[in-house]
Amino acid sequence: MDTAFDPRGFDPRTEDSVPSVMPDDATATGADVAVEAAETRLTASAVRELLAALGGSIGDEDELVVLLQRAVEIANDAIEGADSIGVTIDLAGQTYTAVHTDSRTLRVDIEQYDAGDGPCLHAARTGETVVVDAETSAERWPRFAAAAKDEGIKSFLAAPLFTPDQRLGSFNLYGRASAAFDRVDADVMEILTTTVSRAIGDFSRFKSAKAVADALQRALETRAPIEQAKGMLMAIHRIDADTAFHMLRKQSQTTNTRLRDVAAEIVETYSAPPTAV
Repeated sequence: MDTAFDPRGFDPRTEDSVPSVMPDDATATGADVAVEAAETRLTASAVRELLAALGGSIGDEDELVVLLQRAVEIANDAIEGADSIGVTIDLAGQTYTAVHTDSRTLRVDIEQYDAGDGPCLHAARTGETVVVDAETSAERWPRFAAAAKDEGIKSFLAAPLFTPDQRLGSFNLYGRASAAFDRVDADVMEILTTTVSRAIGDFSRFKSAKAVADALQRALETRAPIEQAKGMLMAIHRIDADTAFHMLRKQSQTTNTRLRDVAAEIVETYSAPPTAV
């Protein structure tokens, strides 16, 4: 495997994909709720708990990115066989990777996007959860199987993201062990993707599919100021990343200002040279 290869720098469908780095306490709580709900049933209280662990309702596309990051980390904590995870958006003729855990996933994603088919796109377009062994999928999805083999991926689970009105994409788990995923893992993913899809559905209720896809892509492209502002707040106030984001979000809601604009203002303020006395 060519470990020096970074697909984000070579393909517009993956270059803006953001890594999923969220606080351990939040993801552990969400993982517990997801597993418990899968073992029983998705009650209204479980939805509320899981949605809270994901960050609550979505106010704009920047908060949608954060929700997807949290969901990826919750899946990572909840499903032991998931060595890598990614989220594919396949909406209004646009296909791209929004969130990933490591670059291992991105090359496999690119091969599926180039071929126009593969387990992640099949899940996204049919609404069916796909659990496959990479080696036995070569006849059906040869480019996916070859890329998976090159990256040391032997197992794959793709769970669809969809609302009653739109098919949004898929949540993709990559395992380096054979038969890494079972029915229980698929049930956990169904609980998680159902909750995520409901949140996205509320966000996109009065938007067209193209507007949602464009907004999310734009949020990924302009992510830098938010990460910079979070870093500045963490250093100044000696707080963790989650608390810093909540500060940004609170100011955004209080002032009715877009999250990225709040972040840009903070970056500009703290980057400005001190006023001469």
